Order: sequence, then structure tokens, then C-alpha cells
Amino acid sequence: MEWQPEPESLQQLIQLLNSTNMADNAVQQQNNQRLEQLSQVPDFINYLLYVLVFMKDESSLVRTVAGLLLKNKVKQDFEQIPRSVLEYVVRKSIDGIGDPVTMVRHTLGTVVATVVALGKVGNWPDVLPRLLQLLDSSEYVVVEGGWDILHKICEECDQELEEPLPDGTRPLNVMIPKFLTFFGAESPVLREYAISTTTLFVTQRSESMQPMMDTFVVELFKRANDDNAEVLKAVCKAVVALVESRPDKLMPELENVVNYMIHTTQHSDPDIAMEACEFWLSFCEQEELVESLKPFLNRVVPTLMRGMVYSDEDLLMLDHDDNDAVVPDSDQDIRPRHHRARTHDQHQAESNSDGVSDNGDDESDDESDDDVDDYYAEWSLRKCSAASLDVMSTAFGDQILEFVLPVLKEELASDDWRVKEAGILALGAIADGCMAGMGPHMPSLLPYLIQWFKHEKALVRSIACWSASRYGKWAIYGAEPNTMKVYFEPLLAGLLEAMMDNNKRVQEAACSAFATVEEDAGPYMAPYIQPVLETLVRAFGLYQRKNLIILYDAVGTLAEAVGAELNQPQYVQVLMPTILERWKNLQTYDQHMFPLFECLSAIALGLGAGFTPYAQTIYERSVQIVGETLHLCQQAAQDPSLDAPNKDLVIVALDLISAIVQALGEESQALIAQHNGVALQLVGMCMVDPETDVRQSAFALLGDLAMYCFALVSPQLEPIMQQLIPQIDRGFSHLNVCNNAAWSVGEIALKAGEELMTPYVAPLLERLVPLLNNENTPLTLAENAAITIGRLGLVSPAQVAPNLDAFAQRWCYVLASVKDNDEKSSAFQGMMTMISANPPGISKAFLMFCQAAVNWQTPDSRLMDMFVQTFAGLKQMAGSEWESSMAMLDPQSRQLIKERFNA
Repeated sequence: MEWQPEPESLQQLIQLLNSTNMADNAVQQQNNQRLEQLSQVPDFINYLLYVLVFMKDESSLVRTVAGLLLKNKVKQDFEQIPRSVLEYVVRKSIDGIGDPVTMVRHTLGTVVATVVALGKVGNWPDVLPRLLQLLDSSEYVVVEGGWDILHKICEECDQELEEPLPDGTRPLNVMIPKFLTFFGAESPVLREYAISTTTLFVTQRSESMQPMMDTFVVELFKRANDDNAEVLKAVCKAVVALVESRPDKLMPELENVVNYMIHTTQHSDPDIAMEACEFWLSFCEQEELVESLKPFLNRVVPTLMRGMVYSDEDLLMLDHDDNDAVVPDSDQDIRPRHHRARTHDQHQAESNSDGVSDNGDDESDDESDDDVDDYYAEWSLRKCSAASLDVMSTAFGDQILEFVLPVLKEELASDDWRVKEAGILALGAIADGCMAGMGPHMPSLLPYLIQWFKHEKALVRSIACWSASRYGKWAIYGAEPNTMKVYFEPLLAGLLEAMMDNNKRVQEAACSAFATVEEDAGPYMAPYIQPVLETLVRAFGLYQRKNLIILYDAVGTLAEAVGAELNQPQYVQVLMPTILERWKNLQTYDQHMFPLFECLSAIALGLGAGFTPYAQTIYERSVQIVGETLHLCQQAAQDPSLDAPNKDLVIVALDLISAIVQALGEESQALIAQHNGVALQLVGMCMVDPETDVRQSAFALLGDLAMYCFALVSPQLEPIMQQLIPQIDRGFSHLNVCNNAAWSVGEIALKAGEELMTPYVAPLLERLVPLLNNENTPLTLAENAAITIGRLGLVSPAQVAPNLDAFAQRWCYVLASVKDNDEKSSAFQGMMTMISANPPGISKAFLMFCQAAVNWQTPDSRLMDMFVQTFAGLKQMAGSEWESSMAMLDPQSRQLIKERFNA
């Protein structure tokens, strides 16, 4: 007999479901408590299913809410729900898939897909055949409902669908041919389902899809001129998937494909045009394809530039020229912020000759990419067009200028501000790829950009700030004489003035642009510190909450750019009172604490010892925040009713303590020793925290403490090493944790000496050597592993030198390209100490060692003496074979070894 609900309980559930959309928070809270109580009833799942499937007289909202609660209950308790109950849920949900209410059908589909995904496709062998049968139904609602479930299962279980079922058949071998027959279905909804679902397997490079690929392409392009917007968008997405996964299927008809995509990129429906525009973005990111686009640039480039003009719909949301600087921001205006924990990188402090940071951090690049328009609407045709032109300019460089410049000249001269604004956006978009070719044009264009910082339209002012910042490097390092005076100073002055604009959007754009320019300028910002600080401090009095976050970043970037130059009394007196006032008044869990922590870290490193007057107060609060946050997290872990605080606070606080230790050097020891060394205890807790970013920052701080406060670290060395060694993971599953742990060991070793390190050298080598020798190890981690091995060899040569043969080749290869610094110096001293103890250990790596040695540009005197002694010893040991060994080197290296090292 079929299960039947108890009428009173059913009525109680219906009442609760009916009140779920009430706005009263107290009622909502009460309902949630009653639902939680009901959820403990053994048949609660059946009640929800009954409402969803059988109670067709109830509103669609009530039935849908019941279905979503059902899905959540299944996800939450899947392992505890009897198989018979799950089978009942799936069977009845599929039975009800012909419900006339679309929202209910799709909720039923979600329930079925959730069970199948959690239980694995192979454990539900009857579901897929039944769903495929539904596609043959004569009732549209049944077919549509079946497609909805299939699409959701394909999204969730794409990899499993490749695997054979118990009877040996691969589901996709049956499913994909069936899907293809619906590309020409009478209903546009079914056509869209078929195209978008099949495209999933193109994107995934499904093995089962490959034999059907030709048929897929033929059927897809039959829909190229479909009269339904959703189908056209699906076609465009499928073409993009082909570009990324199987471009060989498009290349024979590339001219036709390009013509079609140019046409569709200009479609009157902006959503269709945007999906088509993705084609250019994806195509230009495929290095092996991009050159084949060259014959079409004369048509593609103008199409993209026209696509950058704001639509009327965009302007309904964005075209506000209000002087809104005094209008407070709501919390919804401020997007969530995630702090990146500090990673020790051998390239962090290095710069290229052109002043561009070379820290190998792709995330910072991602952030700067977002600056194009991140304060505008969501992803749009305008944004996609600009991004495509940006990528295209990078791919083709100055070659695209012959197609860009005529359109650009016309747009920048337009009386229509929207067209002018699009031209300014295009000018910024091509900056990275066409900087050299734009050089001759910038002396006339940059003054116009600066002039447009004062345009009557806020959208023009804001995009002009962004575009000008993209040419900051040219204004600083341009080929013309007196570049700084003629171009950089007007740019800087213009941005500082724009930062005080009365429109918040312009403030945001100008402040972000200023941060970009000051980062590019680096130490060249030093002569302008005073006016910059005065503007920044004034901005603190003008900006609302959202823009204050960018302002903190701008202050921190200034400190990083000018470094110790900031440590002048006249600068400190302008900056620090404002920063300290905000530090004092901000509540611990205010969103602004994160950027303020980051800002203070940069200021501390810039001021160095000059930060001493402020260190005590800031350090104590940082330690307090770490301790309180960890305690609250422990409480929340034990009591699920409590909300856990954001652990990013721990990360930024640890990083600020690190900055204070680095700034004060050995003078920081008195701070760390306070309150029975509670900071070290907290570091120990953070080293084993379940969140990787917390551990990452903890090991970065541990390395700094080892450098400057080893007397405090030493008594805790045994428990520290017990926690540290296991986190040097040979599989580097938590890359940045492993990286910082490996680096901190090297700092500890230098201070600890041979006696204290003896128990730990062998287990460390068991982890570090395989990391170093694994060619798949990321370069930064391999470099830190090599440096730590070298330092261990310096401190404990008797233990490390016998293993020299096991790592010498890879060690020399990895460190040969690292720029000179103190860490590399100590590692090479260790290597030569090991060679002295075990000369045969370097024999296989001799040539690589020679190359690594001659790559040194400025070795200190101690290191140079060791090179001379080492080469002398190796030459003596080689005897008559020395010259033949030298002959294997290139002539320049031979000459350098002879001149530098007397060998």
C-alpha cells in the first residue's frame, strides 16, 4: 500500500510552507524552528514529496518550497536515508514530471538530479533509460521535464557518464545520438536544451562525443539562423566550446565561421551579441589559432570597437552625474574582500629594469584586469568587446593599430559622449599589447585624457582615469627626454585632483588609477610624497565606505613604492595621525579592518625602525584579535548555533605582526616576549589550523621570528619542528603552506646551528629532496626547497653532504636563474661547504654548478672566497682532466671561471 500522510501533520506543514514568504523576521525565525523540529520526524521526506507531487491544488510557490526543502534534506542526510526511501523519491518525482507548472517540474528535476549525483549514476541504472524514454512522449510537458532532469544530471555527473554501467554500456554512447535528434525539434525550448546539454560534453572533451563531432557541427550550424534568442545564444556558446576544445572542426570553414560571428556580434539583441563576442575572446587566447584570424582583423576590430558603446539599457543603471560623494554607501555596495596570505617568493622584491613588478603573482594580474570596468554593470557586450580587443592587441601587437587608429580617431573626436567614452575605453584596452606602437601618438593623446578627467559626464571622467593609468609606464619611462616633467607630473596631478571628485564612481576610478600609476613608478614617486599624502589624507575625510577600501590600498601601495623614503618626519606627521585614528575607532569585525591591516603592514615595512612609536599599540591589538578569533572559532566548532568569525582576520593580523617584526628587526624581540610570549603560542596554534591560508601566514611569521627573535623560538623548537615537518608535503597538496614551511626551516637552521638541528635534518631531507627533484614542483617551491637544502648543508654538512649526489644537478639548475640575494648566498655557501666535505658528490653536476656559479653577478666577499677555494679544490682533484672538463663549457663560461675564480 502506498504511503499516506497523517492529515494533521500535513496541514501543519502546509501552514508553515505558506508562511515562508512573509517578510516578518520574527515569524520567519519561528517557522524555521518549527520546520527544524518537523524535519526530525522519520517521514518528513515523504511529507515534502507528497506536497511537491500530489497537492496540485496548493500554490506553485508552496509546492516549490517543499521541493527545495526536500532537495536540501536529501543533500544533508543522504548517507542516513534508506535506499528504499530514495528510490521512492526518484520514482514519484519522475512520475510527476509531466506537471503543468514549469517551476514545479524543474524542482522535481532538481530533486532527481541531486539523488543521482550523490548516489552516483552507476548505482541508479534505471534512471537514464527511463528519462530517455520520456523524450519520446507525445506530451510536451513530459518531454520538457525529462530534458530538464537530463540537463541537470549531465551538468553534475559529466565524468561518470563516460564510465560503463554494469551491463557494459556507456551512457553517453546512447544519450548523445538521442540529443542530436532534438537540434531540429519544433519547440525552441527543446532545441536549446539539446544544444546546451550536448555542448557540455564538447567542453569536457568527452571521449564519447568525439565520434559524433562531425554530426554535432553539421546539426549545430543548421540552427545558425534560428529565430529564437535562447537557441541562438546556445549556438554561440557551442561555437566557443568548439574553439576551445575542437578547433580543427571549425578551421576548414573558418571564413564562414568568422563571417557568421561578425554578423552575430552585431545582433540587435545585446545578449546574443555578447555570447557571439565571446568567440573573439576565446579564439585569441588559443596561441595555435590566433594567427589565422589576421586576414579578418580589418572587420573584426571595428566590430569590437562599436560594441564598446554603452547601450540605453546600460545607461539606465549607470548614467548618474550626481554629486553623490556625501551619500553614505550601503553594505550591499561593498563587495566581499578576500585577503591573500603572504607567500615567501624568491622573486617578490625583484623588479625589471622598466620598473614593472616581477613577483610571479597571477592574482594581482587578475585584479588589474578587473579594473577595466569592475564598477560598472555585470559582464556585458561592452565588457566582452573591450576584453576581446585587449587580448587581440596582446596577440597581434602593433599589427592591429592600422585598424584601430582610424576608428579611434573618429570616436575620440565625436560630439556624442557615449562614442567618445567607447574610444577612451578602446585606447586603454590596447595599451598593454600596443604600447610601443602607441608611443608616437601618446604625446598628443595623453593631454586629452588628462583633460577628460574634468569632462561633464562622470562616466567619461572615470574611464579617462582608467585609460590614462594604462599608459602610466609610458609617462614614466617613455623615450622622450624629460618624460617625468612633461607627462608624468601632469598625469599625477590630474589623478590627484580627480580623486577629490564629488562623484563616487570617479573617485573610485581615479583612486584605482593612481594606485596603478604609483605602483608602476615605484621609487620615482619619492619626490611627490608630500602632495600625494596631503591628497590621500583629504580623501579620508571625503570618501564613503566603499571607496575608503581603495584608498587604504593606495596608501599601502605608496609605502611599497617609496619604501624607506617614507620614513621622513614631515611625511609621518601627515600620514600617521589619520591612520591611527581609524585604527583606534574601527570595530574589530568591521569590513574595513582587512584593508587597514594590509595598509599598516605596508607602512610598517616602509618606515622600518620609524614604525617603533606605533608598534606597541598595533602589535597588542593584532595579537588580541588573533587570540579572540581563534577562541570564537573553537566555540563555533563546538556549538553549531554560533556563527564562526571570518578567519581572514587572523591572516591579516599575522601578516601585520610579520611586518612589524621585519620593520623593527631584533628590537621586536621585546614585543614578542610580552605576556609570556603569547604570540608564539598563537603561532603554534595557527600552524595546525584547518584553514590553509592561516597556516600559510603562520609559517611566514615563524620564519621572521626565527630571523629576529630566535632566542624566543629556541625553547619551543621541538614542538615547532614536530608541527612543521609534516607540512612540507612531497605532493604539495597545499602549495603555499608547503612553500612557507620549507622557507621557514631554512631561517630556523641558520640560527639554530648544527647541534640543535641534528634531530631534524634527516626527516627534512626526506621531504625536501623529493620536492626539489620532482620536475612538476612549482618553481617557487622548488627554489625555496633548494635554498633550505643549501642552508641545511651549511649548518650540518656532515649529515647533508653524503646525499649531495642525490640532488646536486637539480639544485644547480633551479638556483642558477634566481637573482642574487642573501638567501641564495647562504644556500651557495652551504653547497660549497658540502662539496668540500664530499667532492665526488658534485661530479655529475659539475657543469651545471659551473653555470650556476658564473650566473652570479655580485657575490659578497665571503661567497667569492668560497668560490675561489672550491674551484681550486676541484681543479686540484681533477688534475690532468681539468682542461677537458672545462672544454665542455661554452667559451664565455670558461673565460668567466678563469677570470673570476682563478680556475
